[in-house]
Amino acid sequence: MTQALIELNDLSFSWPGHPVLLDIPAFRLEPGETLFLKGPSGSGKTTLLGLLGGVQKANSGTIRLLGQELSELGSGARDRFRVDHTGYIFQQFNLLPFLSVRENVELPCHFSRLRASRAVQRHGSVGNAAQTLLAHLGLKDPGLLERRADSLSIGQQQRVAAARALIGQPELVIADEPTSALDADAREAFIQLLFAECREAGASLLFVSHDQSLAPLFDRNLSLSELNRAALSVEV
Repeated sequence: MTQALIELNDLSFSWPGHPVLLDIPAFRLEPGETLFLKGPSGSGKTTLLGLLGGVQKANSGTIRLLGQELSELGSGARDRFRVDHTGYIFQQFNLLPFLSVRENVELPCHFSRLRASRAVQRHGSVGNAAQTLLAHLGLKDPGLLERRADSLSIGQQQRVAAARALIGQPELVIADEPTSALDADAREAFIQLLFAECREAGASLLFVSHDQSLAPLFDRNLSLSELNRAALSVEV
């Protein structure tokens, strides 16, 4: 069996003074796989993503990303490991409004030498990498590059957020409800673009959403309640 990109074993997490929120006996995400994870309200979705990024530490069990057990790293090392190997697309996009489109996309390369070097190796420069990704994601107008991020439409901001997550070829892309503000046609078109860029970069995609209509587009789909023995019995 090949090494999983993500592997969880006997994972347990609870906030202090609260009952167990996550109890996941086993989970794997394979290299290059696209996975739809249905994360209903109250199921521990946000906490799980925080654990995968090393923002929180599990109470017990193991979380391995690229074979590295995250609990073995100190907080600073976990932060560096996260930015080197994981790209995030947030529900609210979390673009920095006072930066330009180009500066927002290039941001991970300022924090990760590994991603900067990959961008340079593949595209000649970090700037070229940003421009190429934006063009592939449908933002081909060079005039957009120097516009402030807060001057863009929702759909444009979404594509900038995706380019920021993908720059420097992180092995894992996590998308947390990134299509919730789009209509059905725009959602599917964006996901197909995201698939294409993840394939090009060799990245696995963990896509978290409550919109079950998107699930058939993915290699595999799961509900968090299937994985989590502590989940609410009724999904909402």
